[in-house]
Amino acid sequence: MKVFIITYKISAGTMFVLKGEDLDLNITKAVVLGKFDFFLWKFNNSNIVRFNSTDKKVSDNYDGRLEFPGNNYSVILKRLQDADSGVYTAVVTKLSGGETEAAKYKIKVQDRASPPLLTVSSVSDSSSSCSFTVTCSSQDSHINSTFTCDNQTCSQEGGEQSEGIPDTFLQVHQLSGSIICNHSNHVSWTNTTKIINYVCPKHFVPDQPNIAPIILGVFFTILAIIGVGLCCLRKRRTSNRVIVENPVYDTAQVRDKVSFTFHSKM
Repeated sequence: MKVFIITYKISAGTMFVLKGEDLDLNITKAVVLGKFDFFLWKFNNSNIVRFNSTDKKVSDNYDGRLEFPGNNYSVILKRLQDADSGVYTAVVTKLSGGETEAAKYKIKVQDRASPPLLTVSSVSDSSSSCSFTVTCSSQDSHINSTFTCDNQTCSQEGGEQSEGIPDTFLQVHQLSGSIICNHSNHVSWTNTTKIINYVCPKHFVPDQPNIAPIILGVFFTILAIIGVGLCCLRKRRTSNRVIVENPVYDTAQVRDKVSFTFHSKM
C-alpha cells in the first residue's frame, strides 16, 4: 500500500490544504500604511491579526498559531484543523474609512485519504474463463467492479470511478496483473491491491520474464573473466622467464671477465 501526500492544491478557486499542515497567507504586492491606516487579515468575518504602521495585534483565538516571515504583512497560520476551512481576506483600512482588498483565499482543509478496503466476491470459475466481483470501499462510500479473465487478458465492467463525500474519490482498475483500488482527495491518495493470479490461478497466467538476455549476459561475463585470467597468467609466465634468464647472462659475463684476467697475468 502506498500513500502519497500533497501539502496543498488549488482547484476551481479553492485551495485544499492537508489537515495539520501550515497555511501561507501571502501578500504579493507592496502595501504602504499611513500613520493612521490599518492592515487586517480576516477569517470569514473575524479578525486574525491587525497591523498598523509600527505594531501588530493578534486576536486571542490565534495566539501562538501565527508566524510572520517578513515585513510585507504576510503571515503563516500553523496547524490547520477542519474549523479553519473558509475565506481568508487581507484588507487595508484607510483613515478616511475606505477599504481595499489586498488578497483573498478560499481554503478547504482535508484529512489524509484513508486506506481503502478491497474485497473479492462472487468468483465464477469455468473451463474457459474466470469471473469475479470486487468491492472497493472507504469509510463513506464504495464501488463494485466485475472482471472476466481468460489466460492473460481481463476485461472490466463498472467501477471506474465514483465520488464519495465531496472532493473524495474511489477508483478500481487493473494494471500489471493486479486489481488496484484507489482512494484519493485533493491532498493525498492511497491504494490497496490484489494479484489476479491469486483469484483466478487457472485462467490468468502472468507474463513470464524473458530470461534469454540474462543467460547471455552471464555467459559473456564468464567469458570476460576467463579471458582476463588467461591474460594475467600469460603475463606472469613471461615475467618469470625473464627473471630466470637474466641471472644466467650476468653470470656468464662475470666468468668471461675473470677468465680473461687470469690469462693476461700468465
